[in-house]
Amino acid sequence: MDSQTPASHAEQIQALLSNIEVLVNDNNADEAQPFLDTLNVNIKQWCEGNDIPSEEELKSIQLRINTILVKANCAKNESSKAIIKHKKSGKAIKAYRAT
Repeated sequence: MDSQTPASHAEQIQALLSNIEVLVNDNNADEAQPFLDTLNVNIKQWCEGNDIPSEEELKSIQLRINTILVKANCAKNESSKAIIKHKKSGKAIKAYRAT
């Protein structure tokens, strides 16, 4: 039996999404897994409960997840570029010192 109200499900989900977004914005997306696991459980419980979310609520959650995912992918790409640039700089310095 689902003892939570739809509002509390929505509030918990929004709080989890906020925590995930903060981690992504702070470049700590690797630490988000526990929040993602809890988010998955909460959404599943809400959808399987007596007071299921509306299509609009689910679309809103999906939009927020997608927005966070875009931010995470951008940060990942920037980190990859920085690592590659650092490696190239290191190789250039070694080549210069070798001359």
